[in-house]
Amino acid sequence: MKSNRILLLAVLVMGLLLSYFIFTRDNRTIKGELRDFAIEDTSAVDRIFLADKQGHQSLLERQPSGEWLVGEYRARPQAVRDLLFTLHKMVVKAPVAKSMQPKVLKDLSGIGQRKIEIYSRGELLKTIFVGIETMDKLGTYMLIEGSSVPFEVHIPGHRGFLQTRFIVDPRLWRDPVLFRTDYRDIRSVDVHYAAEPQSDFTLRYDGRVPVLLSGTKILDADSLLLYQYMNQFRNVVYEYVVTESFPQAKKDSILQSKPFVKVTLTDKSGKRTSVDGYYRASTAQYIDVKGNQMPYDPDRLYALLNNKDFLLVQYFQFDKVMVKPYMFLKR
Repeated sequence: MKSNRILLLAVLVMGLLLSYFIFTRDNRTIKGELRDFAIEDTSAVDRIFLADKQGHQSLLERQPSGEWLVGEYRARPQAVRDLLFTLHKMVVKAPVAKSMQPKVLKDLSGIGQRKIEIYSRGELLKTIFVGIETMDKLGTYMLIEGSSVPFEVHIPGHRGFLQTRFIVDPRLWRDPVLFRTDYRDIRSVDVHYAAEPQSDFTLRYDGRVPVLLSGTKILDADSLLLYQYMNQFRNVVYEYVVTESFPQAKKDSILQSKPFVKVTLTDKSGKRTSVDGYYRASTAQYIDVKGNQMPYDPDRLYALLNNKDFLLVQYFQFDKVMVKPYMFLKR
């Protein structure tokens, strides 16, 4: 009888040990690579590749200066900070229920998938697949490459999903800058109006005294007003890059017409930044005081930056540099 009790106790202990081993092994697996989404040291991250299944791809690269580029363009600093913060702070909120896993895995491999590759010094640290938001809108479905177990991922204390922080369209990464030059670095500004050549002017600055010219004639301008104008170039931004869905024939037609204004800035290094402005056709929502549809959009214009990038710009921004020379004359 006593030996049977000992045998039974031994079997029970072995069963408990086996159960503990299986449980802790699985738990260690889940707590390890399968759910380790966060990047502990984002200061070491120097390259991030983002892509979706609709053909969008963005490659972010940290420069020795600390600045991030997307392709040849400066990336929006706040968007980069948001992405790095997300990569560092995101944690598993909960495993996806087994009954939901097939659907979530299908979605994670579908058209809404975003693939994120994080690198440091040429080494791939992690590849994460980002899906849609969870049913409660407080998390985002994610999967680490090599895993078959998806998770609900969130940032503690943050109410909302995370997919929108993983931007895949390179145009949305770009810092939307037309002009960003300190007045002390300006050497000239040329403004040309196609329909009003009498309003053309050139501002010259040698680092000491600004001079205003109409053709070759020096105008009697107020230096303070000229300094105020040059200071406007410290931050002039566009609204967005015109999308690929914009009809090519319409774009070609606009660019084949003559720009109504051209603003060119040359800095002390000799770098030129030019912006050609084109009228944007009005829509029925723009009505004049007589009830007639206005011929042009009064709020926005199209712009061609450096003969390359086709953009939409608000007059609220561009009016700061699109001025007439009489505004600078001494009263």
